[in-house]
Amino acid sequence: MRGLFPRAAMLLPVSWRRENWRVDRNATAGGSRPIAKQSPIEGFALIDVLVGLALLGVVSALMVVFLGQARTMLRIQNATQMQMEVDAATRFLETALGIAETLPLTQSTPDDVIYFSGGPDRLQFNGVMAIGFGSSALRQIAIQPTGDSLTIIQIPRRGGAAGADDKAGNLTVPLIAGVTGVRFEYLDGSKGSWSADWKLNRRLPAAIRFKLSVAKDGAIYVSDGFARLNLASLQGERDK
Repeated sequence: MRGLFPRAAMLLPVSWRRENWRVDRNATAGGSRPIAKQSPIEGFALIDVLVGLALLGVVSALMVVFLGQARTMLRIQNATQMQMEVDAATRFLETALGIAETLPLTQSTPDDVIYFSGGPDRLQFNGVMAIGFGSSALRQIAIQPTGDSLTIIQIPRRGGAAGADDKAGNLTVPLIAGVTGVRFEYLDGSKGSWSADWKLNRRLPAAIRFKLSVAKDGAIYVSDGFARLNLASLQGERDK
């Protein structure tokens, strides 16, 4: 019976015996027995799982840092763009104020001629404004806050003379939205002093300085402007 099992195994194909059986050389000569070959266990070791978790943590940390930097750059870009818009509105006002003309406003009377009307947050004057591509016309211009916007109102003038304005032709243009404050100050060239109200109706202020504040997305953007009126000095020489 001892030699029966090995002889029966010899009847199996050679390839099957080589792959699945081997003879225990340490066994006794008379009792050698086949030993089944064990296949390796498939799967992940604990070290593989730990390495994978570590890599996942590193990638997650890098993604958090990247997203944080992207949000910061986006906020900086939006803030820079908004500040540029506020500065552009300020530059526009400087240009518009610099072309003020010494002409009576529509609310003037023979006994009270008004060339310029100015308060802390609004003002009026006459000036030549662009009305289309390559064309311009004399307009009475009012700059004042309307709601949360700073608006420019252009009132047509007939022949450049004082008189009733054509209300149907008035043009109201929002200059910038989100305005939280605007303050004008006027320079009296004869005294060299600044005031928040201009009461010298027959004269133009020598210069106007102002501060514009705009709020957006919880941030406040401020821009300072300064305009020197080109015709103020000529008018002062005529008044002497």
